[in-house]
Amino acid sequence: MKLNHFLILSIGVFINALPAGAYGQRVYATVQQNGVSLPLLANIDNPQGAVDTIYTNFSTLNVSIGGVGLVYAQQNLQFTGALRPSPSSPIIIKFGAGNTLLGLVNALIVQRTNGGMNTTVGTAYSSSRLATLITSNAGSNATEVSIPIPGPNTASDGIRLRINTALGVGVAANLFYAFFIVPPIPVNTAISICEGETGLIEIANFQPGYTYLLYDSLIGGAPILSGNSQVISFNVADLSSGNYYLEAIEPGTDFASARAAIQIVKYSKPGNPDIVIHINEN
Repeated sequence: MKLNHFLILSIGVFINALPAGAYGQRVYATVQQNGVSLPLLANIDNPQGAVDTIYTNFSTLNVSIGGVGLVYAQQNLQFTGALRPSPSSPIIIKFGAGNTLLGLVNALIVQRTNGGMNTTVGTAYSSSRLATLITSNAGSNATEVSIPIPGPNTASDGIRLRINTALGVGVAANLFYAFFIVPPIPVNTAISICEGETGLIEIANFQPGYTYLLYDSLIGGAPILSGNSQVISFNVADLSSGNYYLEAIEPGTDFASARAAIQIVKYSKPGNPDIVIHINEN
């Protein structure tokens, strides 16, 4: 099974220093489930290839010619370790085919799952939605792609790839792996600071090479602060009191983690005292 790239010292609370490397914050799916509609017309080769420790390995989902949409093969990659994707975590899935993937989008469906292969949640990505993700992440001529499937803001612990006979011809697709990126862990999730001072955000599970972005929303929006060091400083004058969210970006891929909440409380400096001096003239 593909192993997580970190040591868990206290489940869900503290993550030990991660090994150096561009992908040190990835958590890979560790368990797979698979199934087909008609065993004589569909099968899955090497299903463990999508969850082993060799990331160039893959499983292959195959369907033969059959009635449109009636024959399918599907495989679910599930996260079963101590760390699971949060409701807002993008899950990145890598798959490919012998031909250009855009020619197969009508035969492919990618969707998140919760608790196993048959419990899907969130948006089903196929056709134009899937084509947009493929093009934006790998280009129109890609035969392999790693694409982030956004969090549906509901619990999920896996992601499923299904191929079917929507094209009316035989179809095959290779499934390599799925992972999500561990979100940043702020040392302090509540930061109180006085006007005119410099604010500091320290990251307990800092990973060299990653970029950290601060937003004022859990999803969407534009970053209002960025940094690539363990302690990120900010000018308190640029922020108001409220809830903010810190995101980690993997180097070389721009894949993002879920965002960790930080509350910032800004205190204004008191005004100058109003002093009246009475001079004793006697």
